[in-house]
Amino acid sequence: MNTAKIMIVITVCGALHLSVFARTRTDREPNQPDYAKPISPEKLKEDLDVLFETIEEVHPNMYAYMSEEECARIQHELYKHIDHAMSVSEFYIYVRTVVSCLKDSHTRIEQPSNFIMPQITESMRELGERLKKLVKDDKGSKTNAQYVPAPRKEEYARTYSYYFFPEYDTCLMIINSFGMPDQVKQYAKKFQETFKAIREKGMTNLVIDVRENRGGCGLAGDELLKYLANKHFRQIEKIEQRLVPEFFEQCEQYGLNINRTMADEYGIDLESLKSRGDYKRGTTVTGQVPFKNPHELSDRFKGSIYLLIAKPTFSAASNFAAAVKCFEIGTLIGQETSGQTDHYGQVLWIQLPNSGLNGQVSTAHFVTVGGMEDRGGVTPDYEVKQKPEDSAKGVDTVLQFTLNLMKGE
Repeated sequence: MNTAKIMIVITVCGALHLSVFARTRTDREPNQPDYAKPISPEKLKEDLDVLFETIEEVHPNMYAYMSEEECARIQHELYKHIDHAMSVSEFYIYVRTVVSCLKDSHTRIEQPSNFIMPQITESMRELGERLKKLVKDDKGSKTNAQYVPAPRKEEYARTYSYYFFPEYDTCLMIINSFGMPDQVKQYAKKFQETFKAIREKGMTNLVIDVRENRGGCGLAGDELLKYLANKHFRQIEKIEQRLVPEFFEQCEQYGLNINRTMADEYGIDLESLKSRGDYKRGTTVTGQVPFKNPHELSDRFKGSIYLLIAKPTFSAASNFAAAVKCFEIGTLIGQETSGQTDHYGQVLWIQLPNSGLNGQVSTAHFVTVGGMEDRGGVTPDYEVKQKPEDSAKGVDTVLQFTLNLMKGE
């Protein structure tokens, strides 16, 4: 990869341990030029060169959902349409459309801040039509359920919160994110406090709501599973990791010892690879993820567990749901999660040199527990959707269904 052309902004770790992180980092200010000022096609094509070189060198399998020949044709179409000076916003429309053809939700170009929707041109329409003919729709995620969010109290929008419903003998735990790797200890402390309160109040039902959880660090999910599981568990079965030093270096910015983390969490011994001379940039190595043990019996929750999931449940949250289902930890209620159980992650953040567009590229491939390479999300035990009539009354259909299920209604 031509490192002179690309600026690595930040590496974000997520789904399991440091696995799949899909949330947009809104605290990162892009170094972008004037949005309205046109950029020459030559400069824009330089950006495309950097982007596709990076994807090819970093992504573990950019041809998972299309052949190398199909990918080359798509790139050719894009270059052909970059034939005039464009604003950053206009260029973003073109690039986003093509990158989405890879069908990896963790590899993408971010919408720039201060984005101004450009006028849809004949060139854009033509590119769209060409891509429809080139890209097959029989691969990639099949999650297509329509999602209607439930009415929520303002406090339910917090990253983490919990509430008691004594009339149902229930604790409701709402987790809207699994946070960043450097926040895992904070989550562990919150979970410890929560389960202490649950024991003190003698609650026998636990509802965990991850319907609006789009990912984060799976290590936080592991901390929660330690209180829920009654036997050893894991969220991911197998990982195929591309060796990308920039990714590992920046993970350490979150306080992770990357050698220990990769060995303990993924079964990949980087130090051993180095000593054998097998640590080579761009090489893909495979690891079997080891199981983790739950807390002592006295600390675990011993009642009934219900997990609320929906289409926004993604990445680390979807992996968490997969573990709950695979190890029969609780009952899943709601709608199928987004993404798929055979997916990509461990994203490397990039910034294109001329347009300043930010993006992310996966460096690893995962198969979640159960070995389910089915291209779909995690499905619920009870499929329940928000009803319009309940929304009008301010009633959460899925939560109410769950509370009624506890009472056998």
